[in-house]
Amino acid sequence: MPSVESLPAERKALLFSVGGVRLALRLSLLREILAVPGDAGEIEARGEPVPVAFVSTVLGLPAGPSPYAILTEGAPRVALRVEALHGIVDLAEAEFFQLPARTALPQPAPFSGAVVARGEVALELAVGTLGFAPLEPAEEEHPEPPAGLGASADRELRFARAGAEYAVPLSMLVQVLEDPRLAPVPLTPPSHRGLLYHGRALHPVIDLAVLYGDPSPGGGGTVLLVDAGGAGVGVVADRVLGVGEGGPDVIRPPWDALFGP
Repeated sequence: MPSVESLPAERKALLFSVGGVRLALRLSLLREILAVPGDAGEIEARGEPVPVAFVSTVLGLPAGPSPYAILTEGAPRVALRVEALHGIVDLAEAEFFQLPARTALPQPAPFSGAVVARGEVALELAVGTLGFAPLEPAEEEHPEPPAGLGASADRELRFARAGAEYAVPLSMLVQVLEDPRLAPVPLTPPSHRGLLYHGRALHPVIDLAVLYGDPSPGGGGTVLLVDAGGAGVGVVADRVLGVGEGGPDVIRPPWDALFGP
């Protein structure tokens, strides 16, 4: 890895991961990186004791060996214990995004945005909001299920999810994607399945089955990218139904009201 001191800190970021989630930290917030053994709650750097925050614990992720400590600048200093380092990226060669509005997080949010480098999404840590204790996830806000089945559109696509059938107007459908790569976002509600990088934009991917109250539907390898109220949102499906397939009980959510700004 290049020497941290040799790089312009304001336009560089360190990429690393914990619990299967890729993260980023601006070099302007980085003091140094140490290889450390064990799981001590405090380490010593240049003769100075530094408290330790296990990032996987704070973000509610599965804990694994965390052999690296990222020492931050500012007050108070903290050592972020992480599992793997992925190098340094020049932000001039990457893309930076604010997180989509449908990506609900506890407040203050532990992420200030997302960096996409070489097609990989990394959440930028907001170090000042982390602390040392596990953060509480954002609560799920369950909207009322549609009172009826809704009026049929002239042209629509039907899909199955968790034993129910849904329909979306073709005028709203952007693309159907099979098994797309999703970037998980810790601490979001259960219906938020991750972020989809597509068409040089980030889209939240929502599971309607969970949103409407099914706690654990499983499956859902297809994602329908829809444009609802000007916002691109991915919707999880088990499969797209063929012409003439399915029954009369088709749910037609109020897409614009559900996902629009």
